[in-house]
Parts: sequence; C-alpha cells; structure tokens
Amino acid sequence: MCAFPRSVAALAQPAVFALLTLLACCTVESPANAFDLFATHEVTAQFATADGKPMANAEVRVFAPGNLQTPVETGHTNADGKFVFYADRDGMWSAEARTKTEVARVMIRVGGATQMQQQSRVSPLIVIGGLIGLLALAIWYRKLRLRNR
Repeated sequence: MCAFPRSVAALAQPAVFALLTLLACCTVESPANAFDLFATHEVTAQFATADGKPMANAEVRVFAPGNLQTPVETGHTNADGKFVFYADRDGMWSAEARTKTEVARVMIRVGGATQMQQQSRVSPLIVIGGLIGLLALAIWYRKLRLRNR
C-alpha cells in the first residue's frame, strides 16, 4: 500500500509519467539524426586528359565545401584515372588531379540539392520546455480540483 495520502499519490502519477516521457525524449535520437551522425558518402572521381585518356597515377587533392585552400584528402589515381574519397557532409566538393603536363579539376555535388532546401527542425529545448509547461499545468489543475472537493 502507498504510504502517501491518496491525493498525493494521484498527483504524483502524472508527474512520474511526464518525467519518464521527458527522459525518453532526451535519450533517444530520432532516426534522421542517427543517420546523419554516421553518414559518409563514398565518392569516385575519374580524371582524364583533354584527349580522353585516363590520368593514371596523377596526384589528387580533394577540397571540402567552402574551403578551397586546404585539401582534406590527398592521394593518387589508379590506372583508370579513378580516385575514391569519403565525404562527411553534403555540398559541392572539389577535386584536382595533376600530372607533369596536365591539370584536371572536377566539382562534385554530394548529398541533397542545397543547404537551403533542408527542413528546419524544432529545437529540443522548445519541446522540453513545452513538456515542463504541460506538467506544471497538470499539477496546478489537479491541486485546484482537490481544493474544490
């Protein structure tokens, strides 16, 4: 049997439920967030000379979106002129291959169409604040009903 009076126990039930719901919301990530956290795109760039021959064993530098000064990855193409790298975010990536006589550059769109078209999400702080507000409203209403009895 509960040691608290019936009114306190009845008042505590919605609070416990709201607290458990709040904890579940804070600890569980949405599937979209979990996917974005671990998402990497494997990108293959193929370089060729002006006459269409593959640029075999060319030195390659890869640049992340918004940073064309510092390469994020370097390496060499294979015999077919291909180079594989992993992109950790969406945007326009740039890759440059150099041989002794030629330079080839490519721009590669990775992921969605543009950053502007991504859907905005509701902040977790707003959700938590709303839940706390609803909990306070439920407690106030419960106290008001107990006083009227």
